[in-house]
Amino acid sequence: MRRLALPALFLFVLVIAPRAQQSSAPAWSANLSDIRRVATLIPGRKPLRINVLKFAESHRTKNFSVKGEPATPSVQARTVFQVVYPDGYVMVDAGMDEPMHKQIGRGAEGEPYFAEQAQQVDNALRGARSIVFTHEHGDHITGVIRTPYLAELVPKTVLTRAQVNTLETRPQFPDLKITEEQAARYHIIDYDKYMAFAPGWTLIKAAGHTPGSQMMFITLDSGREYLLIGDAAWHMDGVRKVAGKDAPWIVEDTAAVTDQLRWLNGLLTTEKNLVIVASHDDDEHKELIAKKLLGGRLE
Repeated sequence: MRRLALPALFLFVLVIAPRAQQSSAPAWSANLSDIRRVATLIPGRKPLRINVLKFAESHRTKNFSVKGEPATPSVQARTVFQVVYPDGYVMVDAGMDEPMHKQIGRGAEGEPYFAEQAQQVDNALRGARSIVFTHEHGDHITGVIRTPYLAELVPKTVLTRAQVNTLETRPQFPDLKITEEQAARYHIIDYDKYMAFAPGWTLIKAAGHTPGSQMMFITLDSGREYLLIGDAAWHMDGVRKVAGKDAPWIVEDTAAVTDQLRWLNGLLTTEKNLVIVASHDDDEHKELIAKKLLGGRLE
């Protein structure tokens, strides 16, 4: 594993979980008690708050996001998150430029790209202590691959080995492909199941939506807990109903994603202090901002 040379706030601790011995083991599993324990391994002040910013929208009917739902209008928010510590902040995901937005939208009309908010994302990336990713799709990672600020961002960009493998061998789009030499410029990490990333923060390996997908458990200084689930579900109704996506343009490990949705569904009913956040659920983000559980701007 290549260690990340950052201040003590971002020391890494690798936690190896025992591998399952039975052939009947689920495609994916996680234990919240273990995740909480790992989040305590790096000393220091925990984050103060988490912010979200929407820089673009995708307009797709609900049935694509949640299998079995009606074909009613639905907005997928294109977002980044900012985890604010007392002495700096970390960006979760890096957004994308407008050409990638149009490419992902496959020429769909009326899907807005908010240039001012996108510039705010670029500014926040440049000021971040570190940048880490829920997964390696274009709307999450283009901002550190195709950017005029690449030289500034590379030293603080953290990719997992699985994310790099995808970008090198089978990227979502050809222009996201990177070479081995380009990959070597980034900080590459690897872990088996859980990894302490910063005070109060656990990375959770969650291959399924993509090979490099990971969830992020974050405990604030206040004690409030968050779970950023990336694209395990595009809408929280997928978690509530344990219903996956029905989008023919994506290829997922459906068994792993289903196990993730079942786990998340169980947390909804048992963990009242835990806020589960899906990257693209515009309805949920608005509600959480109104309740002051998420900040609605980048600092």
